[in-house]
This record gives sequence, C-alpha cells and structure tokens, in this order.
Amino acid sequence: MSFLVPAFLAGLAALLVPVLLHLRHRDKDTPQRFPSLMFLDRLPIRTAQRRRITDWPLLLLRAIALVLLVLAFARPFLNARRVAGAAEGDRTVIVLLDRSLSMSHRDVWSAALDSTRRVINALRPGDRVALALFDDEAEIVQPLTDDHALAIAALARAHPGAGGTRYAAGLRAARQVAADAGAQHVQVVVVSDLQRSGVSGVAGLELPASFDVHAIPVTARDRANAWLGAVDATRGERSGRQLVSIKTRVVSRGAPSSRRMSVMLRLNGRPSGTVMVDVPATGEAPVAFESVPLPAGLVSGELTIDPDALAADDTTHFAFSSDDALRVLLISPEDATVDETLYLERALAVAGAPPVRITRVRGSRLDARLLDSAALVLAWDASLPGGDAGAALTRWVQRGGGLAIVAGRRLGTRASATSLAPASVAGRADRSSDQGGSLGDVRLDHPLLAPFRNAPSALHAPRFLRYPRLDPAAGAEVVARFDDGAAAIVERGDGAGRVVMVAVPLDARSGDFPLQPAYLPFVRRLVVYTAGRDAAPLARSTGESWLIPGPLREPVVSTPSGSIVRPVRDARGATVPLREAGLYSLYDGVVRGVPLRLLAANAPAAESDLSPITPAELLTGTTRRADSLSSAAALPSPDATERRQGFWRLLIAALAVLLVAEMLFANHGWRGNADRLTLAQSEGRST
Repeated sequence: MSFLVPAFLAGLAALLVPVLLHLRHRDKDTPQRFPSLMFLDRLPIRTAQRRRITDWPLLLLRAIALVLLVLAFARPFLNARRVAGAAEGDRTVIVLLDRSLSMSHRDVWSAALDSTRRVINALRPGDRVALALFDDEAEIVQPLTDDHALAIAALARAHPGAGGTRYAAGLRAARQVAADAGAQHVQVVVVSDLQRSGVSGVAGLELPASFDVHAIPVTARDRANAWLGAVDATRGERSGRQLVSIKTRVVSRGAPSSRRMSVMLRLNGRPSGTVMVDVPATGEAPVAFESVPLPAGLVSGELTIDPDALAADDTTHFAFSSDDALRVLLISPEDATVDETLYLERALAVAGAPPVRITRVRGSRLDARLLDSAALVLAWDASLPGGDAGAALTRWVQRGGGLAIVAGRRLGTRASATSLAPASVAGRADRSSDQGGSLGDVRLDHPLLAPFRNAPSALHAPRFLRYPRLDPAAGAEVVARFDDGAAAIVERGDGAGRVVMVAVPLDARSGDFPLQPAYLPFVRRLVVYTAGRDAAPLARSTGESWLIPGPLREPVVSTPSGSIVRPVRDARGATVPLREAGLYSLYDGVVRGVPLRLLAANAPAAESDLSPITPAELLTGTTRRADSLSSAAALPSPDATERRQGFWRLLIAALAVLLVAEMLFANHGWRGNADRLTLAQSEGRST
C-alpha cells in the first residue's frame, strides 16, 4: 500500500481531539427546589476526578471516522505487484503468435498451433497468460487472465492472414500488456517461423529488463518457394483494336533444382493465356504473354503459378482501367509549325502509365465541355485566352485543373501578362555569345523535379541559347533558376488547381534540351505533376491504406472476403486499410452494379522469402531499461491507473456510514456516568 499524498497522514494527530473531549465530559446534577436548609447539616461531598472513558463505542466511531477521512485525502493505491493479483511464485506469460502470410505454409501453421497450446497447457494454476497475434500490426485477442481455457478458445479462432511479418509490433504489444496490468516479471514467448524480413524495426526497440523473451521456431524443413513478381501492363494498338500485353516474372528461392512451371493469366475472370517457363532453383524467370484485346472499362487481372507448399503467394492480383488516359488540351499559336511541338508530342506519346492523349485546340474555343474532359491545358508559347474562354479556364483551374505555360520566343517579345499566370515575361535573354546558359539552382526536393534526385547532373547538362526572362508574381514559388539567376520554372496554386510556367526551351531551336536524356522524364513529370495525377499502381501491398479518390457522397468498399466497409472521412479523406489480399471494389451509396474503382492488394513480396533467422537474432539491436515503467511506452493506461487509485471512494463511503452511526450513538447511545464518591457521615450525627 502506498499513498499519493502521504503528507495528509499528519492529520492522524487529530485523533487526540475526541479523546480529550471525552475526558473533559462532566455529568451535571439536576438542582431540586427545597423549602429551607436550616434543619439540614452541611456535609462536604467530593466527586472523583474524571480519569476513565465511559463512552467507548462513541469514541471509537469518531476516531475511525477521522482515520478514514485522513486516509481518503492521502489517496492510497496498491502497488503493481498487488494489483497484478499474482501470488509469490505465479508467472505472467505473454504468447505472441505470428499470423503473417508465410505462416500459412502447409508444414508451419499446425505446428505453430500445437506449440502455442503446449505453452498454455504447461502453465500452473494461478499463472496468468495473454495471447496476441501479430503480422504488420498486433492484436491482443486475449488479455491477461488466469483462466487458461479462455486463451485456448482464442487460439482456436486464430488463422494466418495476408500481412507481412513485424516482430517489433508483437513486442510492443507485449510491453503494453505488461504495463497495463502492472506486471513486473514477464515471460514472452514468440511462436513464429522466424522469417528474416520481420526483423525490420526491432533495432532500437526498448524493452523492460524484466522481460524474458524466447522464441519457439516452427520453420518448415523444406523452405523452397516460388512466387510472382511485379506485374506490368502495356497498352498498344493493332488494326484499330486496343490491346494489352502483360509481363511479370517468377522468383524462386531454395529449390533443389530448376523446374518447369505454368503461369496462367485471367482478365475479368476469363482465361487469357498460359505460358510455360523454366524457373531456376534460385533466381528469376521473365514471363511475357501475347497481346490480348483490352477489355472495356475496369479490368481485373489474376496471375497464377503451379501451387507449392506456400499456396498463398501463388496468385497475384492487379487492376486498372482501360480508359485512364491523361487528356491534354494543347493550345499553340496560329503561326506555329507542325515540327515545333514534335519533340514534346513524341515524348508524351511514348509515356507509359498513365497514357497521354493530346488534343489541339484554339484558345478562343475553350469552353466548359472541353475543359471537363481534360486533365491539363498546355499553352505552348501562346497567350492565354480572354473573355468567356478565359473565364471558363480560370474557373476550371480553381476547381482543380492543371495549367502548364511554356514560354518561348513569342511570349518573350510580346511581354504580355495575365492574372492566371504565375509570372510575367519581361524581355528575352540571348546567351549565344557564351555558348548558351544552363540550369543553375534547382530544387530537387520539389515534386516536379523528384525524378532527378539521384541524378541532378542530368538537369545541368542541357544548354540554352535563348529563353524568356520571367518576373514571378506575388505568392509564386520559383522551382528552378538559370545559371544567371533568372527564373526558369515558376509555380503558383490557384484554388484547388496549380499553374506552372516554364521558361526552359522545350524545342530544338533554342537549345539542345530535346536531345538530352533528361528531356523525356522532365516533360512527362511536368504534365503528370501539373495535372495532379500520378499513375495508379496496378496493385498495392497489404498493410497499406487506400485513400478513397473523388468526392463521393457515401463511399462503400467491398473487400476480397465479401465484407462491406463504410470508411469514415477525416481531414485527409476516407481511407480503407488493406488487410486482405485480392480485389477491393468501390461504390457510392450501395454495393450494386459496376464499381467505380477497383484496387488490387497482394502480400508484400518479402513475405515469400522463407529465409529464417536464429532465435538469438530476434532481439538484435534492442535495448533494456532497468525500470519497466520508466518510459511513456510502458506507463500504465489511464484506466489501469484509475483502478489502482480508486480506494479513496470506498473510504469516503465508509466514512458516510460511520457518521450516520455516530449520530445514532450520540443521541440514543450508551452514556456512562462517572462514579460518585461521598464522605461517610460522622457517627452519631443525624441528618
């Protein structure tokens, strides 16, 4: 027993008060009227000094009431060892069972269940046990209890999932379970196949010194496994028909010898091809399917190899839309020649996902109908339209559209300005005399230039003979500058959209940029970034979250198992955790008809590599601390702390009962009287 405010215990000195009051008590005689005292003799009468307490029950009630009041203010609480409720010699055991995808190996999961049961059945009566399942995250399926049957029942409901292995998640859960219960000496048992990829995040993890962690390995004897790598879908056209070709690779580890395997492709549930491939014992084999007609609308795909001991990774899923092209409206001057934008259009035509579709329009022809079908407006050395077309363009950008302005020799001589542009053109720089200028200060941390973070020299290699000088507007951000300090790329947000103005020459007349390796990735990134649309991946990994796209009224997601999820919106939007492998379908309001979006999720590729670690390597890089409750991660939860400090309420309740009893005793209780002593009458004297 300890006290939060032990200074209040000094109030126990107040126990002297009721004692003194009881000792000072005197019984008073009731005066009687008498006619005359002349016929009575005066006899001296003395009463004994009060040295005894006669109202013991009342005194005890008052003293106990004071003690309870003092203890309530001192806030008593039980220490962790008492709260744990474990007798001396009883153990606290936390079992961490790995439920990642690799545990579904046909020789592993049954062995893991048997090992976990043996650990629980070996506990003595009074020992407490908790069961937690972990993969990318940890779930406590049975809190600490001395009823071992509850842990066995929770174990019966466990099954392997599609997540990756993270030992750190399980160890953190064990640390929190022990802290919530106030347990000081804990035995942690990790039942796992000890997959090597799961050690990520363990280094630097802080564990209490009282933790006794050991592992029970349940690795398979035969760890040979084959799985499918990333999928690539390339669109094409033949005889006016849209085609798609699928490529992937088969990865093998630990096989005794090479083998021949079949790989089957299904699109929208229909078989679309089978390829036989020779897979090495350890290595990779590329797989390429013949081009097949591209289905219309949303496309779901599935690749399957011959089953092996770990069947969960023998199928991989992917999904895409047949019409996910990024549509660009190209505004060019009336006097522009066909070959002036040749390099730009060719660079965008060879783009992969998403494909880019360019439509040439006149600036004065822009209207809401054209703009709503586009993701980007690209003004090639042309002034932005005014009037109704300009107003429609401004509204479209503010609603989230992208506008890219490529300033060239025409804008450099006209010195025009528009409120929508992030900069105005003020003259033109001619660097012919010094063999051309180059880019100087570039912001590689900006998303527009992200592809060049590992190769910044590629941006400094092009030479520019002539380029317009930009004067950035208020609130605009300069992303890159020329070597003479002039702004080369300027960006400014406008409502929900963005406008990027580029003074870097993108044709071959004013520089050699189109002939440099950096041209194609730069042009593609300019279009994708300004439009605000990156390529949607063909598949995601389990353990991630899906940020629901678009302003849906009531998003509803159907998971691979068929359950329905209605995600709740927050500041970032609505998100759905990807805990299952397979296809997720997005609807608006009700799950009916054709889904709005499809998303495929697969287990992390590292989960298929069954290379194990030794039990001794499990805690490599962890640190120990002397006090298991010294860090915030191991502090008891608020509920557990409140339970340990809630005795003052019981004391106050008992005090109230005692005060009622004291009132009854004081009014109707057992009052004692002091003994009266009188002097003996003188012999022979009459009264």
